[in-house]
Amino acid sequence: MNILIKIVYDGTNFYGFQYQPDKRTVENELTLGIQNTIKEKTKIYYAGRTDRGVHALGQYANFKSDTTIDIGNLPRVINYNLPEDVSVIGAKYVDDDFHARFSAKKKKYRYVVYRSRYRNALLCNRAYEYPFDLNIEKMRTSMNYLLGEHDYNSFMGRNAIVKDTIRSIDSVDIIENRNFLYFDFVGKSFLKNMIRIIVGTALEIGNGRFSELHMKEVLDKKNRKAAGPTAPSCGLYLLDVEY
Repeated sequence: MNILIKIVYDGTNFYGFQYQPDKRTVENELTLGIQNTIKEKTKIYYAGRTDRGVHALGQYANFKSDTTIDIGNLPRVINYNLPEDVSVIGAKYVDDDFHARFSAKKKKYRYVVYRSRYRNALLCNRAYEYPFDLNIEKMRTSMNYLLGEHDYNSFMGRNAIVKDTIRSIDSVDIIENRNFLYFDFVGKSFLKNMIRIIVGTALEIGNGRFSELHMKEVLDKKNRKAAGPTAPSCGLYLLDVEY
């Protein structure tokens, strides 16, 4: 049977999602937890890797198993074998040819900025605390230049290994909610650090350092040095994956 699970994790103490032999990663812990649950070796296939410090409210992975554990009870049993900073919140059977990564149609990410003069202890490692004035409309206008299919080489982090830097962003919404500012991105796939670099660049536009056109100029230059800083990983969340 092919089983799809939905996963939530706090990325603070993980070196990203993808397996590393000598580092604590979500994949390492999740694979061990599943194997201890179903009492057999298995391999998990996940929707997408997240970097060190990035969180997830809707990561997905599938694995093959003939376990007799009831599918409705499976998340609870797996969670018994997982550390407290990662948990499974759903499980269901899927077709044999389903693949958590290759079957994905769209992914939704959210970057969280907390705007206050004062540090909030409960948001430590959970949001980017940014106490400076921002022109939200300028930022929204700048994001329009990124919509659609483009070469996003300017917004790719170092040491990324990819076939090409062509990607497509379906939508970017900037939502104000009291002291919080949410950047919601929807697209099929994103380059390494792409969202965090876009947010870092947008914040420079919002604080008056550059005009709205700067985002288009950065995009056209296809050079990472043209873009702004990489926003901290603590503010980024994988919200959900559409299949």
